[in-house]
Amino acid sequence: MLKSKYLVFLFVVVFVTGCKTSPTADEGQVVNTIPISASETTQTDTAVASTADTNDQTGDIAPYTVQPGEFNLYPRETNGWDESGWSIITPSDDSRLIYVSSSTGDDETAEFYAPRDIDLVEAPGAIKPYKTIEAAIENAREGYPDWVLLRRGDEWKVYEPIYARSGRSPSERFVVTSYGERNQRPAIKSDASETIRIWSGRSYVAIVGLELDAYRRDPSSPDFPGWGAADESIGLRVFSPEDSTMGTIIIENNDIKFFSKGISINGQGDKLDIVIRRNIVRNSYSERDHSQGIYASHASILLEENVFDHNGWYKKQESDGSEESEGQATKFNHNTYFSDTYHTKFINNIFLRSSSIQNKWASNSDKNSTIDSINSHDLLMEGNLYVGGEVGISAGGNTDYNTGPRWRNVTIKNNVLLAIGRDQPTNRTLGWYMEVSDWQGGSICGNYMLNNDNALVTNLYGINLIGHSSDVSISENTIHGLLRDVPSDKTGAISLDSETKNNITIENNNIQLSDSQMRVVIAHNNTDVTYNGNRYYSDADPDLWFSIDGSDENFDSWQASTGDINSTADRDQFSEPPRSFETYLSLIGASGSIDTFVDLVANQSKQDWSRDLTAQAIAEYIREGYGGLECSQ
Repeated sequence: MLKSKYLVFLFVVVFVTGCKTSPTADEGQVVNTIPISASETTQTDTAVASTADTNDQTGDIAPYTVQPGEFNLYPRETNGWDESGWSIITPSDDSRLIYVSSSTGDDETAEFYAPRDIDLVEAPGAIKPYKTIEAAIENAREGYPDWVLLRRGDEWKVYEPIYARSGRSPSERFVVTSYGERNQRPAIKSDASETIRIWSGRSYVAIVGLELDAYRRDPSSPDFPGWGAADESIGLRVFSPEDSTMGTIIIENNDIKFFSKGISINGQGDKLDIVIRRNIVRNSYSERDHSQGIYASHASILLEENVFDHNGWYKKQESDGSEESEGQATKFNHNTYFSDTYHTKFINNIFLRSSSIQNKWASNSDKNSTIDSINSHDLLMEGNLYVGGEVGISAGGNTDYNTGPRWRNVTIKNNVLLAIGRDQPTNRTLGWYMEVSDWQGGSICGNYMLNNDNALVTNLYGINLIGHSSDVSISENTIHGLLRDVPSDKTGAISLDSETKNNITIENNNIQLSDSQMRVVIAHNNTDVTYNGNRYYSDADPDLWFSIDGSDENFDSWQASTGDINSTADRDQFSEPPRSFETYLSLIGASGSIDTFVDLVANQSKQDWSRDLTAQAIAEYIREGYGGLECSQ
């Protein structure tokens, strides 16, 4: 009996001693700990000494049954949100809490903890943290709700991707987040091709409260290697190959900057239940490829209350429009680029100063076919704020055989678009507020398209409805301050091209073009288009307010031709001086600077979250100055 007890004791000693890790990488360096190939089996992780459960087997991961458009906002639904609207995420009884501090940690002596060992997860008191993220990730288990917590105010330099594990289920996720008393996010200074990678088969993940900084790509950094020498880099990547499904990922309260793509969600497989909220994604650019704040394809995503600023470019175009050196703006670069997506929502985001398009949506018909097909559907853009860029919302690209619809069920509702075209990043003269093409069913309702303030922007319109579109309603929108010095035969505040339209309704809109020679409506084909209850005004010659298939029309002849008997021609007196994003910033003491605004958003903590810096507050101020019209549908 004594011999048996001694053998058991010896086994435990050998096991624990053998599990100690001695990282060979440089301080802060992250080593790939999960296979890249989706076909490879997941590694079983080995734990170091800990007060937590030392069961290192891969956990039982819940079968993935989430459906497109089903968003598991589990923090809100199970634990609630805090009073400022932040997710409250709690560990499970068998979670490992793996703390990491570059300033006080030691990989040799570190321990991980069970929740029962810690009074307050975010303020754990006297603990033994790891020093490197590499060592922490090595001790997180696949299929368990383990947490890796980085100390606020600390920073790490990483040179290889950080691979996320899978959690157990929608309510028990693998979490990478922060801890400590300081408000400053923990900073991951990245010189990796991808900083955080959520690879095929990894689901049930939360990435919360981090700063991801491609520091060597920041031209103002002393570490910047010079133009032409900065490698391409992605901040956070979610990938799923063809014929696979993954998801249930929340990305919240992160500051992501100076990557070539801030977030990339790609691959031909389905990525479902991706919730991206209250992040700042800024200053993406590229010298050799297309650059976006976020790129997504084949995915169902909730994008909520984020700020996207100055993505796709570092400097204004200096050549023919396609030069990429030194991060110049091109027409291929945008704040957001979503291709072949479905059941996706953009709600209460702020989009500022894009290289070209603020929200680019693509629906690509089969390249091996000659017939259009619907590959983007059930999309909602509601309550967002847009400032600058060349194009506000474009739901029209890309592969189009001109045979039929490519979109189904799109809603653009209660958004505010300001000064589209202001900066001319690519040197083009575009000021397109909304481009709509080949829709089968949709609504554009309660939006404000206001005040382009660049006289050089002459290729200008409010809403351009083109292609094979049917069952589309354009209602209760306010279009004001779109300035042209001469009428155009091509575009007006609302324009319709010559393609046959079916069941189009344009009603209860307020189109006010004081101080502008822009036409109110240009319709190259009015077949099956109904106008009703609109309010029209332009400072153009009254005989040039409208155009039908190239023929100039005044209000009376327009009514006679279209049956628009309930609309009126009168001028609305809006508040003066004109309200803008800059006047709002001055009102709240942000000095009228977009840079100041973005820094304020990025530097506020969860404890001092300000509604003054949200799309909702800014939109309320703008609407109040321009009639207060909102969508009633």
